[in-house]
Amino acid sequence: MEVSSILKQLFTARMSKSAVPFSLIILALGFSALIYQVPFIAPFSLAIAGFVSLYILFGIQGISYTFSKPKKLVSTFFIGLIAAFVFAFSGLIFATKVLNSNTHDNPIAAKMNWIELLKTIPMLLGEELITIVLLLIIVNILGGTRKALVIGVTVSTIIFGLLHLSTYDWNFAQVLLVIAFARIPFTLATLRSDSIYSGYFIHLAYDWIAFLSYMLTHH
Repeated sequence: MEVSSILKQLFTARMSKSAVPFSLIILALGFSALIYQVPFIAPFSLAIAGFVSLYILFGIQGISYTFSKPKKLVSTFFIGLIAAFVFAFSGLIFATKVLNSNTHDNPIAAKMNWIELLKTIPMLLGEELITIVLLLIIVNILGGTRKALVIGVTVSTIIFGLLHLSTYDWNFAQVLLVIAFARIPFTLATLRSDSIYSGYFIHLAYDWIAFLSYMLTHH
């Protein structure tokens, strides 16, 4: 792999600081279009916002580095997928047994069919992009250090969970202990492989296993 194709170079690459507010606004608009189900646009809005954000922050290299050829894809995929279920289940046990929180089913699952399942392909790419863009902004601003990376992963993970509040009836315990916990292996897989593809493939497989299981048992 060429050095110029490594995602982690964006931690210290030249980033347009003035573009950060615009990037956040674009991501917010993309997320809003998804949440409010803007006709025709909704499934693609967050992914489009993510691509635009990467471009205005880092130029074309932001996109090419983020989507570089992944390292250790197969091992990273299976380790990450198993870890995502373990993390989510552990968070679920803590939320329900320790905090006595009543968790909620994903309402999307109730109306899931093959068309809706296909729509998740761009939607989940958008979720990966918004998380990684937020991580890159934080790590880059803080200087690209290991401490900056820990802060970036933590903050982007929490934000990812909070973005699901409306989906899970504003249950903070569920989004922070189940949804956010499941998010951690996605991000770590992206970092391990130096490519968003790994985190995206794991995220897609994780959600599809859940959705398909629901479809097969409720239809």
